Amino acid sequence: MAGPRCSGPADAALRGGRLSVVSTATSEDLPHVLVSRTWVTPAVAELTLRPEGRHLTFAPGQYVLVSDENDRFPVRSYSVANAPDPSGSIRLLVTRVDKGRTSPWLTTSMPLGTSVMLSGPYGTFVVDPRSERPILCVAGGSGLAPVLSLAEAAVLRGTPRSFSVLFSARSEADLMYEDRFASWQAEQPGFRYVRTLTRAPGPPPVGRVGLVLPEIVPDLSGHDVFVAGAPGLVATVCRVAQDLGCVPGAVRTEAFFADPQGAAPA
Repeated sequence: MAGPRCSGPADAALRGGRLSVVSTATSEDLPHVLVSRTWVTPAVAELTLRPEGRHLTFAPGQYVLVSDENDRFPVRSYSVANAPDPSGSIRLLVTRVDKGRTSPWLTTSMPLGTSVMLSGPYGTFVVDPRSERPILCVAGGSGLAPVLSLAEAAVLRGTPRSFSVLFSARSEADLMYEDRFASWQAEQPGFRYVRTLTRAPGPPPVGRVGLVLPEIVPDLSGHDVFVAGAPGLVATVCRVAQDLGCVPGAVRTEAFFADPQGAAPA
């Protein structure tokens, strides 16, 4: 399998995929106001943004560009971390990059009630509605954002097909939304959540995704696979997925960079 294909500048992600659902020609700039901000790990904050007017329409798994009204900070891209909501609210997971400009403003300095502009939607990290294959999502760090969107949408639909999430974190402190995933797993027979720790002890499974994945799903020949996280994680999962029988056309990737090559820090 060829390595993950990524394109376009980003703060949180450089993105690539296969299935095109909404082209960038349909994107629009819409004002949103910050209504809440919660630290979900020591480095990642969840931002909830409410539309000030018309709602931004997106498919689960897509991302938006975020900018301030006065263009004081570089435009950055963030995956939406929730399924479409009747209120139009959008949640983002923002990793604070200490030497950056945009992420410290979003996660620390920006007061509640501040307006920002969201442009979008963009991206092809979306479920093919024609497919009836089981879904496996693998994520690391803030790469969990688009997976959360996909998973929430699946739960709201009633998970008619198997939906599994494997989340890789360095330690227990870096885990996110454990209660939510546990609730979904208890309520939805087709939903499964597994976490692995890579740099700290804990209950099994423990270890890097490349070693844990074959134990979780030993045969991927009939699956659709979604991978989001650091470039090394994405490359490893693509390689292991191929070894486990997944065909290249059934893998979609989002490679997240905290400090994009050739770009200013976030």
